[in-house]
Amino acid sequence: MKYLVQISRFIVGIIFIISGFVKTIDPIGFGYKLEEYFAPDVFNIGFLHDLALPQATFFSIFEIILGVFLLLGIFKKFTNWSLLILIVFFTFLTFYSAYFNKVTDCGCFGDALKLTPWQSFWKDIFLLILIIFIFIGQKHIKPLISNMKINYGISTLALLLCIWIAYTGIQYLPLIDFRAYAVGKNIPEGMEGIPDEVEYTYILRDKNTNEEKEFKEFPENYEESYEYVDAKTKVTKKGVEAPVKDFMLDCDGEDMTEFYLSEPRVVFFITPFSQKVKPEEIAHLNKLYKELTQANVKVAGLSNGDLENTEFPYCMVDQITLKTIIRNNPGILVLEKGTVVGKFHDNPLPEADEILKSFD
Repeated sequence: MKYLVQISRFIVGIIFIISGFVKTIDPIGFGYKLEEYFAPDVFNIGFLHDLALPQATFFSIFEIILGVFLLLGIFKKFTNWSLLILIVFFTFLTFYSAYFNKVTDCGCFGDALKLTPWQSFWKDIFLLILIIFIFIGQKHIKPLISNMKINYGISTLALLLCIWIAYTGIQYLPLIDFRAYAVGKNIPEGMEGIPDEVEYTYILRDKNTNEEKEFKEFPENYEESYEYVDAKTKVTKKGVEAPVKDFMLDCDGEDMTEFYLSEPRVVFFITPFSQKVKPEEIAHLNKLYKELTQANVKVAGLSNGDLENTEFPYCMVDQITLKTIIRNNPGILVLEKGTVVGKFHDNPLPEADEILKSFD
């Protein structure tokens, strides 16, 4: 039992730290995921909608700290009870999502690793079993370092580091971008994906014997001897879903997606929440538009709604796509022939010369 507890302790601690870390990097993204759970067609707890970001930040950091406590072997009762309560809650959540097909990605590992609802559920079952072992055999958990001051110091440093990482992700840009619109990613390539490899089986009925037979291919001149009954398909190799979805630019009713993605130098002003953009931000974007246009850069706004007092053209884009591209409102995306070469936050918005350096 002693060794089983130690192995479980190590696995659970590492998984909780990794899971919490990838979400702490991008609290806004995890907050969007929580909003999906709060929606009327899922749990219908809309009163928590405005608290999504604080909750996302807290739970992400809490996961990391629990993992650190577990590995260090300190605050055993608090840590073990917290782990058990959390994993029971997560298991219920992932089962509900999987069984009722409500939220297709739990967000357990942020954008770093996508899991299907059933994969998430079985992952939580695995962790639940390990945590039960830890809970039952907690007497075998001893502090990793005998000097408790060092353990407390490590925990404090971990907490402060987590707070700084989360703050950076909220106020500026995530330290690591796992999304399909990260710097270096090519958007047209991301729109392609790889289709499933499918095997077809055709069911034909013999006109003479009335017997049904299966064929991988239609026999030559099969109509003379057979009549078609049905066809079955079997996926022999799962394809890869396109990471870039719904990237379509509706510019005054015209699809300008291909045009902008093929241009050598493009700057997009991203506004996922058009109604929340401040007048002084619009004024700065207008200024950038004039300066960037003079430098032979194609400039357009990508918005989920109408923008007032703009001097630059803008296109309508799905809000989920905009929120995926960048977490800021407004934010700036810089492209070179469809490849992301720069991203800028709004704290503060950059000057034109800073944006132009992205093309160097």
